[in-house]
Amino acid sequence: MFDPLLSSLHQVVQPNAILMLLLGNVIGLIFGVLPGLGGSIAMALLIPITIGMNPHAAMVLLVSIMGGVPVGGSISAIILNVPGTPVNAATCFDGFPMTRRGEGAKAIGISACASGLGAIVGVVVLIFTIPLARLLIFSFTPPEFFMLTIFGLTTIAAVSTSNMIKGLIAAGAGMMLAFFGFDPITGTQRFTFGISYLWDGFILIPFLIGIFAIAEVINFYVEGGSIAHVTKIKHKWRDVFEGVMAVFQHKVCFLRSSIIGTVIGAIPGVGGAVANFLAYSAAVQSSPHPERFGTGEIEGIIAPEAANNSKDGGALIPTIAFGIPGSAETVVLLGGLLFHGLVPGPLMFKENMDLIWTLIFTLVFSNILASGLAILFANTLTRLTLIKVHWIIPIVLILTLVGAYGVRENPGDIFVAVIFGIVGYAMIRFHYPRVSVVIALVLGKMAETSFHQTLMISQGSYLYFLSRPISFILFILTIFSLIFPFIKKRKKVR
Repeated sequence: MFDPLLSSLHQVVQPNAILMLLLGNVIGLIFGVLPGLGGSIAMALLIPITIGMNPHAAMVLLVSIMGGVPVGGSISAIILNVPGTPVNAATCFDGFPMTRRGEGAKAIGISACASGLGAIVGVVVLIFTIPLARLLIFSFTPPEFFMLTIFGLTTIAAVSTSNMIKGLIAAGAGMMLAFFGFDPITGTQRFTFGISYLWDGFILIPFLIGIFAIAEVINFYVEGGSIAHVTKIKHKWRDVFEGVMAVFQHKVCFLRSSIIGTVIGAIPGVGGAVANFLAYSAAVQSSPHPERFGTGEIEGIIAPEAANNSKDGGALIPTIAFGIPGSAETVVLLGGLLFHGLVPGPLMFKENMDLIWTLIFTLVFSNILASGLAILFANTLTRLTLIKVHWIIPIVLILTLVGAYGVRENPGDIFVAVIFGIVGYAMIRFHYPRVSVVIALVLGKMAETSFHQTLMISQGSYLYFLSRPISFILFILTIFSLIFPFIKKRKKVR
């Protein structure tokens, strides 16, 4: 049992493997910071470079990118309110307000620590659940997916406590946007208005770039000054250390979010964006002060960042056990494995257990390294927030437009990003929560597909949604999440 473990550890600490770890980590950080790129693109570009490499070194290079990307994406989310990748979108909600207060270094410390420790939790769960992987993965069928998305959608009420009417209006708009394009069941066109671009609906990355990044660029231009709304920000290492320690002070939120990320990551086809928002929503629901979220709440950074990185450990479960990718990055990783003649599945556990341990060790080391680099340069990065915005606007605007175009090299994506940038700015000015739109857009399509699939399986019986244990439990949690805010409000009145 210990021979493969020791062998893989020996492989990871070899000089060439360490070089691949550093290279992949830095590339991952860069591709994470730049909006619209992400880990799957970086990994796809580097697979051809691994020709002739030892399979262990090649996997170290690819997996280390997975560790660096979420951390890089959180940096741009916190400093510029630009989510580097879709899984960093929820980090903007409380990370950027902390930067506005001059606490960017503390926010980066929180994010880096939650990311690194979240990855460790995900890997620990991976190690202990490999024997139970089949049961875990295949227990989620369309009814469970539907109830899971409905549970996520009900949290819109929680994150919109300041003005529930505006929150529900924004959520309704997000649901309508999710229905653009082909019907997933019948294949008919909806809301396309004769425009071929809308056949696939709205692509998530250009949408996020527009509603967050470009909206903020417009806001920068109107308000002027600097990103931070203070004349002096905290540069002391003590502030970064306070951010790191804040994760340990909110350990319940951290553990809950890490488990959510791992479980969602293990479910094929769901993705990190769903884990990100569900973890954030769970943090809002369980907080005694939900009204603080969106204004720079510490748990609002811990929850999405812990889920972001723990989901990679979960995503490896179906990838190496059955060859079923659990995320966009593991799709490319699966291609890399097959490229080197390695076929995931039971045979890999029998003949290449040392390689599996290499993947696990690399995922841990790369996340720790990326988090360490983020903490090391936190003070330097926060100095950017004192630069006058008229210097920053052109750079951010170019990066965002290039990022929107680079997703599919489609000029229409630039147009969509600009349009939703204007919409996002209008939402800022009129105090409509952008988080509600994003959550509804992310979960809406999956809810619709799962709903129709369940009715097809049950031959039109709606009771089938409640006949399965997991879906019934999720239904009860959904009802509780709707009632809980009123119970808590009634207790406050008393």
